[in-house]
Amino acid sequence: MEQEKLATKNKVIETALSLFKTNGYQGTSVRDISKKANVNIATISYYFKGKQGLLEHIIVDFLEGYVAILNKYSLVFESKKADSVLIDLVEEVLNYNFHKKEYASIFYRELTLDSVFIREIMMTYLARERYTFIQIYDALRLNNTNITVPFSVFFVQLKSFLSTPYLFPSYMNEVLYIQQNDTYFFDRYKEYVEKWIFSLLGIDTHNLTELKMYS
Repeated sequence: MEQEKLATKNKVIETALSLFKTNGYQGTSVRDISKKANVNIATISYYFKGKQGLLEHIIVDFLEGYVAILNKYSLVFESKKADSVLIDLVEEVLNYNFHKKEYASIFYRELTLDSVFIREIMMTYLARERYTFIQIYDALRLNNTNITVPFSVFFVQLKSFLSTPYLFPSYMNEVLYIQQNDTYFFDRYKEYVEKWIFSLLGIDTHNLTELKMYS
């Protein structure tokens, strides 16, 4: 019985992910979700207390996993250099976003809106994000005089690398002809982000294997 309930709950979540991503949150109704998931509207209300609760569940689930990654790298400077911490953290976050791309797309889209829920997210989960990256940035500046950009610029650039493929999925598909599930693109993308980090740190990349994106 418990397995059936879990399967039903997961089916509702997967359906909502698909519809929110395709039609947007405002363009999706509870009736749309119940029809496609083949469940009663009352079932959605029981598990999530409606469409807003379902959206919040999806975003919080995504952020819990993200913060778990951040926590792994917050206090490891005694055993690893800050540049290694940054590269490892960014790679793990990119992997996480790629494997939860539907969650990431919905989260980054909702983050552009002003709502009570998003403000709460900013005061909790995203405050933790900022704290982790400030730790890394300060450690980098302490040991590397090549970094001249202020934290705000560093963070905006880094966040753009992490979020852009999921914030503009239609643009990626229709204009750049890049599919989100394209592992070739994703592998090359990770290499280019790493190369940007090397450039930021003033590390010579001439001896690295040349990186090639789509031509």
